[in-house]
Amino acid sequence: MKQSPLHAIHLQRGAHMQNVSGWTLPHSFRSLIEEHMVARAACAVFDISHTCKLSVRGNGSSFWLENSLRRRISDLHDGSCTTLPSEPGEDSPLSACLLRESAGCFFIIGSSKMVRAMEKKLRKTVPPTAVEIRDETEEWCGMALIGPRTEDVLERVLKGVQLPFPSQFTHFYLQGEQLLLGRLALQGEGEKERSYEFFCPAVSGIGWYESFIGAGAQPCGFATRELLRLERM
Repeated sequence: MKQSPLHAIHLQRGAHMQNVSGWTLPHSFRSLIEEHMVARAACAVFDISHTCKLSVRGNGSSFWLENSLRRRISDLHDGSCTTLPSEPGEDSPLSACLLRESAGCFFIIGSSKMVRAMEKKLRKTVPPTAVEIRDETEEWCGMALIGPRTEDVLERVLKGVQLPFPSQFTHFYLQGEQLLLGRLALQGEGEKERSYEFFCPAVSGIGWYESFIGAGAQPCGFATRELLRLERM
């Protein structure tokens, strides 16, 4: 099984691990009740490095994606995203999103099963000289931060970075690294919650993870994310 860039720090913190889509990820760090209260009253940070991340680049990307996905994306503006419909039989708690950075640069981020099926379909029709699809999953470390104090944590760590609104994201540089912060609704968001996704280079994942924890976030496991999802159904 694949290991997250945060694997070592999870073990140090005593995480109980489980298999999630072929990745070894935390099931829990403490009781489900304790972790659930963190997500409801403070800020919980989850490892989502197993989410697939595809980049789609090229001058013809927008027109080709709109036709291939049979979904109107020409209305998307730079820095915005849209949820993609799930494939039949998809049972992951994560959905998938299409992110537009520019007219010639898009990202598809979401559950492994859904994005892999989508990638297979897209590669059959991709214009060989106009558009490039690149799997960047293992190059990035992903974290979801959920809870009413999430924005306080983010502002302490990402000083000066404008936090995105729902269905938006921002690509920015901080400490010499290219980072991505979004409100992509991969997990969903309750009325009293704030849910953000943060992606950084895999090699610096532990550093950012510890920064969020130092700013007040508490590590939580996949069981708590599943419970939050079920509550919203």
